[in-house]
Amino acid sequence: MDTVHVRCQLHHASATLPQVSQAGDVAADLFACEAVTVPARGRALVPTGLAVELPPGFRARIHARSGLSWKHGIETGAGLIDEGFRDPIGVLLYNHTDSPYEVLPGDRIVQLCIERYTRPTFEIGRAHV
Repeated sequence: MDTVHVRCQLHHASATLPQVSQAGDVAADLFACEAVTVPARGRALVPTGLAVELPPGFRARIHARSGLSWKHGIETGAGLIDEGFRDPIGVLLYNHTDSPYEVLPGDRIVQLCIERYTRPTFEIGRAHV
């Protein structure tokens, strides 16, 4: 298992560092820093107040928490953070139920996975018709 150091900045009084719950977990929990209502059958951007400084060759991916998905119908979208992104992370949450969902400061809302990546190059090839 590799270890990678990720420098973080807290941009809100209620912001919290990501937390890996148990040894062997591949992702860290991200927390809401403000109260937000995700409307029924709607979406909302939930601030974390957290900015990350990823080392060269790494990206971060945001994944839904299985408990929120199964118990409350809450999923996440738009979950890729590039190496150079330095702004506070906002998490897009979708509510697939007929009832609004209340997010409170300190709630675990998604998981953050830090991954190595390969930078692709592209070229034009011959078309097959």
